[in-house]
Amino acid sequence: MRVGIDGRALTGRYAGDRTYWLNLLRAHIAAAENDPSAANEYVVYTRLPVPAGDLPESRFLKLRTVPANNDRLWSVLAFPTALAEDDIDVAHTHYVTPMRIKCPVVTTVQEISYRIYPEWFPRKHRLLMNLTVPGAMRRAKLVITVSESSRRDIRRVYSLAQDKVIAIPMAAAPEYVPVNPDVAREKVRQRFKIDGPYVLSVGVLQPRKNLPLLLEAFAVAQRQTKMEHRLVLAGKRGWGYENLTIQAARLHIADKLMITDYVADADLPYLYSATDAMAYTSLYEGFGLPPLEAMACGAPTLVSDAPAMPEIVGDGAWKLPVMDSVAWGDALAHIVTDASARTYWSEQGRKRAAEYSWERTASLTREAYASVIDK
Repeated sequence: MRVGIDGRALTGRYAGDRTYWLNLLRAHIAAAENDPSAANEYVVYTRLPVPAGDLPESRFLKLRTVPANNDRLWSVLAFPTALAEDDIDVAHTHYVTPMRIKCPVVTTVQEISYRIYPEWFPRKHRLLMNLTVPGAMRRAKLVITVSESSRRDIRRVYSLAQDKVIAIPMAAAPEYVPVNPDVAREKVRQRFKIDGPYVLSVGVLQPRKNLPLLLEAFAVAQRQTKMEHRLVLAGKRGWGYENLTIQAARLHIADKLMITDYVADADLPYLYSATDAMAYTSLYEGFGLPPLEAMACGAPTLVSDAPAMPEIVGDGAWKLPVMDSVAWGDALAHIVTDASARTYWSEQGRKRAAEYSWERTASLTREAYASVIDK
């Protein structure tokens, strides 16, 4: 089977989208190398070259840069033409499915928060997603999403048939393992100039991540414990992030707040391994990969009880009411002052994270490819 991949997310800082494709393709290639007799060939199409070294060299992988003046023309003309030229059996896209395409298409739609909670998005982004994603799902033979929670939302909002949408969970990548605490702290000190203990949150700084509540909770915890911790927000600056520094000043924690901006994948295991607590206050997620990464690294992890967090973390993280800053503050105060609580949640998190793997994600995705060819 020849699988054509829309790999544009691999060529920029696309956070979770880039993580999804990198790890899925790496797992596909590893499976092909281990069993060549049952292997697929993967052709990854992009407008810009994929950075050298991001993907393994393999006879089962071909990278093809297809030029176009913009993403719109690339998706409408260049990509479908390239698929036809290469005699692709099935195409795998992300949120966007070309209108004229000869082979069956599987598309991944991780979540539809843009439709359920439009107030969290700039108008331009919201309009673009509403214009492209519903049609993409209708044209695709199969829609992959990343949790049962997201699957239910997609089917409910867009009235798609039950067998049109399937849930295939993601996983923490293999490099997310505990790092020796002394090594991790020294790396964090050198790379990010963070001395001393800290509470960590990872993700794009945008309204959906509910970071104003985290700042309030941190202020509550500081008043209770007089802790020396900093609050580190690790992620690229998204829409509305400017209000966080204003709020921090109002809460008298401006000197405790640190925003790192985008963090390279290679640095994240150190940040997770050195923190006393990973706090993920998100209002809505299709999956929520940062908590699982943190758990895999042994970081005591706290998450909101919003979709799809309880489904993903199970008993591996401390679940808290999504809008209750006092409960969050109490929990942070407890976990940063109680070593036994940190040990408990560290062990619970590692057990739960080990239940997921990209090998399984890739295997289920290959079954999805085969299913649309057989239809």
